[in-house]
This record gives sequence, structure tokens and C-alpha cells, in this order.
Amino acid sequence: MKRLTIALLVLMLTAVTALPQKTPRKSVFGVNTGISIPLDEFAVKYFTWDAGFASLGPNIEAEYLYYGKIFGFSSSLGYASLFFNEKKYQAEYDRTMGGYGTNGVSAGNYQIIKALVGFTLKTPEFNHTEVMLLFHLGYALAVHPNLVVTNSELGVINSVARNAGGGPVASAGLKVNYWLNERYGLSLNGSLNGMSSGFIDKTAPDVTFRMPLNHANINIGFVMNLKTPSL
Repeated sequence: MKRLTIALLVLMLTAVTALPQKTPRKSVFGVNTGISIPLDEFAVKYFTWDAGFASLGPNIEAEYLYYGKIFGFSSSLGYASLFFNEKKYQAEYDRTMGGYGTNGVSAGNYQIIKALVGFTLKTPEFNHTEVMLLFHLGYALAVHPNLVVTNSELGVINSVARNAGGGPVASAGLKVNYWLNERYGLSLNGSLNGMSSGFIDKTAPDVTFRMPLNHANINIGFVMNLKTPSL
């Protein structure tokens, strides 16, 4: 995540010093939805110190972009809910308990709310189509789900109360806009998001722990040009 953050900062400083563009600019609002895919440790489904046991989940994002022929600025606000894989988590307890008693797992979903700002680099429009790269930095609030593990012989053997944490997030994405007319269009988006968050576990020796929450988003949606002659 640190390398991605540094790379984004360098790209931002380079882009800001670029020459002004003498072309008509677009002011675009968009909404898109799709799936969030856990990555790296967040997706691991066997016992390690930072395994997340996270699975696919839905997300929704609202965005605003202001850009010219090549360069522009953008921001977004997004929400994602990723499922906790109870079956895989229980399977790991079944394995480690060696058949002693019957285990049960109950858990909610991971939730992530993030606010991002950054810049875009795009190709000139061709055949009503724009292709752009988006580089963002921001802050995310993450919620660890309520988690309870029970054993028929021992009772509750592990629990984590639902609690929230937060931290910086870096994002890099690819966006394709197809304009149906001067005002409305469709969009296809893909992004990689790097972040980690601290959580509280009162049953753990250190009480707090950090978890990587890296994930990818694949979304479809619509865009609306707010800066048209009719407006």
C-alpha cells in the first residue's frame, strides 16, 4: 500500500504541473454499482494472523469528474459490503479441533465506506467513447463484522464484537465512458483499492489488531454531463 500511495503522489505532482488545456471541458456526475473482490490477505481462507476470510460482495459509488481533452480532476464516495465466509472459517475450526465437539460460526459482513479525490488521464474522445485512468487518495471507514464461534463441548470459543476502524486508502482505476448523446452515457469501471484498518478484539492479548482490506471493484453505471449547451 505504501508503494501505491507514493506512486500516486508522484503522478499527482507531475500532472498538476502539466500545461493548461485549451479544449472544452466536461463536468460529469456518475453512479455505478457492481461487485467488490477481496485481494491478498483479505481473501485468505485459512488460519494466518491476518486472514480476512472475505468473499465477494456488492458495492455502489457516486462520482464527480471535471476534465478536458486529456487531464482532469475527480472525486468519489463509495460503499461496499463484503461477505464473511462462515463455511471456510468453520472448516478451519473443524480441522484444528480435530473432531472434538461440533463447531458453529455466525458472522456478519465487512463494510467499507471510502471518500477519494484525485486526477484523471484520458484519451481524446473517439466514436463517442472515452478511456481514462483514475488515481485517487482518501480515507476509508471500515466495519469488522460481529463474529461468534461456538463448540458443543466448550461453548463460545471465540468472539469479536462488531466494531469500526479506519485508515488511508489509495486507488487506481480504469474507466470507459460511452456517450449516448451530449448529456447521458454508460460507464464501465475497474479499480484496485489498497488499505488497512485497525480493529478491537477484547479477547485477544493485544486487544487491537490491524487487517489489510485490499479489494478490487468491477462496476457498471451511467454518467451525466452537467456542462452541455442545453444546461
